[in-house]
Amino acid sequence: MDIRITQVYGQIGIRTQRAWMDIRQEPPRADISQPKADMDIRVKQPKIHIDQTQCFAETGLKPALQLAHDHYDECYASGVEAIGDIAEAGDRMMRIEEGRDPIADLAFESMFKEEGDLNLVCAPTSRPKMDIEEGETNIRITPRPADIQWYVHTTADIKATRHKVDIYMERWPDIKVEYVGKKLNKTI
Repeated sequence: MDIRITQVYGQIGIRTQRAWMDIRQEPPRADISQPKADMDIRVKQPKIHIDQTQCFAETGLKPALQLAHDHYDECYASGVEAIGDIAEAGDRMMRIEEGRDPIADLAFESMFKEEGDLNLVCAPTSRPKMDIEEGETNIRITPRPADIQWYVHTTADIKATRHKVDIYMERWPDIKVEYVGKKLNKTI
């Protein structure tokens, strides 16, 4: 038999649209203010008391009252010694009968008389007196809490499209049966 069968397969078309979502939300915001902490500082300064009175006295730098008292003692001793020397010279002059010249003798003795002593001393020999009062520092800190204000946005701007699948027939199925021969027998 000369029959030609032509078959066309059906074809399905699928069109998809992906889901899409756009979310816009303002982020939360915090306003923070931090007040400074209170600080109270109390300082007691250390004190050093230095008494150099004895050191100054040994080097000749004395307070006025002590200096006057020391000069009085030296002058009194010098005065008593001078009176003794004058009295002795007067007694020697009174004894003129001894046959000597007491005035020449007194002049000769006073010419070679040593008046003072020379002493070398390293001064001062004593140390200054020191009293120390310790100081102290007291620090008190009072912290203050931070003031935090939160601004939270609970709503969001959401734009979305759903997932979509569209199925359609791209080509419909078809079968064609044709006789391609020369003779056709139409009897049945």
